[in-house]
Amino acid sequence: MIPAPTEPRIEIAKLLLAQEDEVQTAEVLLRRMLDLTGADRGFVVAREGEHFTPKFNVRFDAAADDQAARFSRSLVRIALAENRLVHSMNPAEDPELSGLESLAASAGRAVVVVPLSSADTRFGALYLEHPRAGGFSPEALALLSDIAELAGLCLFGAIRRSELERRSTALERDLFAQYDFSGIITQDPAMLALLKSVAQVAPSKASILVTGKSGTGKELIAKALHVNSERRRGPLVTLHCAALPSTMLESELFGHVRGAFTGADRERPGRLASAHGGTLFLDEVAEIPLDSQAKLLRAIQFGELQRLGSDRIEKVDVRVVAATHRSLGERVAQGAFRQDLYYRLRVVELNLPPLRQRRSDIALLAQHFFKSANTREGARLSRAALRCLEAHDYPGNVRELAHAIERACLLSTELEIGPEVLPEEIRGARPAPSSGPVVEGCSAFAAFDKHEFDVVSARVVRDLERDFIDGLLAKHGNNVSRAATESGIHRSQLQKMMARVRG
Repeated sequence: MIPAPTEPRIEIAKLLLAQEDEVQTAEVLLRRMLDLTGADRGFVVAREGEHFTPKFNVRFDAAADDQAARFSRSLVRIALAENRLVHSMNPAEDPELSGLESLAASAGRAVVVVPLSSADTRFGALYLEHPRAGGFSPEALALLSDIAELAGLCLFGAIRRSELERRSTALERDLFAQYDFSGIITQDPAMLALLKSVAQVAPSKASILVTGKSGTGKELIAKALHVNSERRRGPLVTLHCAALPSTMLESELFGHVRGAFTGADRERPGRLASAHGGTLFLDEVAEIPLDSQAKLLRAIQFGELQRLGSDRIEKVDVRVVAATHRSLGERVAQGAFRQDLYYRLRVVELNLPPLRQRRSDIALLAQHFFKSANTREGARLSRAALRCLEAHDYPGNVRELAHAIERACLLSTELEIGPEVLPEEIRGARPAPSSGPVVEGCSAFAAFDKHEFDVVSARVVRDLERDFIDGLLAKHGNNVSRAATESGIHRSQLQKMMARVRG
C-alpha cells in the first residue's frame, strides 16, 4: 500500500538530492518507484545532447529480451513526443497501442511511462511494468505524475554535475600528468584554469607577474613556472624583497665586490648572477626602492648587471618571476614604482584567487595538511570540524588554513578532532545546524552572487544528506543492511554516503 502522499515525495527528494551522479540518481529513483508502486521491472533514460540514453534498469536487459526492449522504447518515444504520462492496464489488448510491435511481451502486465521534465525541456523518462494487468493504483499514478518534475530536475542537475566533474577531472588529470605542479593541491575550476595558463607560459622567456593575497601560494606558482620551463636544470633563486632593508637589498640583488662598503670583506655574486641560466623569483617586488628599480630594469631588459663597487658590466641570462600582494598599478600612480619596470615585469599576469573564492578546495587542503601534521594513527577530522573550516573566509588564505590544522593536531587529545580545538575565529564561522528545510533568512539569498549562492546551496544539500543518513540509521537501529534494504539504496552506496557525511 502506498504511504500518505507527502511522505514518499519528501523521502524521494532527500534521496535524489543526496546522489553523486546521474547513474546513482536514476537507480535511486527507479528502485524507490518500483517499491512504492508495486512494479517489478523498469528503466530510466535521460537526454544527452540530441539522444536519450539508458541510465539504469531493473530486470530489463535488452540483450536478454530484445523484443520487450523494442516495445518499451516505443512507449517511451510516445511519452516524450506527446509530453504526457502513458498508462496501459494491459498493452497487449490496448487499442491505442495496436500499431506497436511485440505487444505480446507484456501480455497480462500493466505499463506506465512518465516523462521527466526540467523547466520546459523533457529531460528523460521513467518506465515501469507491473506484474499484473491493471496493477497500478490511482494513488500510484498520481505519485508518478507528481514526482516527475522533481525527478527530472534532480536528474538534470546530476548529469550537469557529472559533466562538469568529468571535464574538471580530465583537465586536472591531464595537467598533473603532463606538468610538474608539486605542492599545489586543487580541484577548483578557477585554479585549474590558472594552472593551464601556467603550463602555457612556462616554456617562454617572458617575465611573469604573480599577484594575489598573502598566503595564496605565489611561490608555488613561481616554482611551477620554473620546473616546467626549459630552465628547469638551472637554479631557482628566491629573494624576499620585503624582508631586507633598502641598504642591503641592492647588494643582495646585484652583488658586491670586496671593499664596496663597510663590512664587505669578501666578494658576493648577488641573486641575479646566482640565477644565471635559471629563474629569479622576486617576492613582494613592490617593496624594491625606486633607486634600485632602474638597475633591475636594465638587468631584465638587456641582461646586464653591475655589482656594487665594480666598474665591470656582467652579462646574465635570467628569467624573472615577480610576485606581490599589492597593486603595482596603484604603486605606479603613487609614484612609488617605475611604470617601465611595471610593464617589463607584467608581460603575463597570473592572479591567484583567495581561498574564500575556492571553497571546494578547503576540505581537500585540510585533509592534506592533516595528513602532514597528524602523528596519531586512527585520528581524523570530524565532520563538524570540516564544516567550520569550510565556513570560514580565511583572510590569511591557505597559510591560515595550514596553521589552523597544525594547531588542532597539537591541541587535540581525541582521535576525532572536533571544532573545539580550532581557532576561535574559525569556530565562530560554524553555520547553524540544519533542523529541516531552510526557510528563515531565505530572502537574504537575493543578495548573494553566484559563487556565494553555490556555496550556500552545497552546504544545504550536505546538511540535508547528513540529516537523512542520521534519521535512516536511527530508524533501523544503526543496522546498515536493513537501512539499505528498506530505503532502496544499495549497501555499498549507503556506505559511501555515510563516509561522506561523517568526514
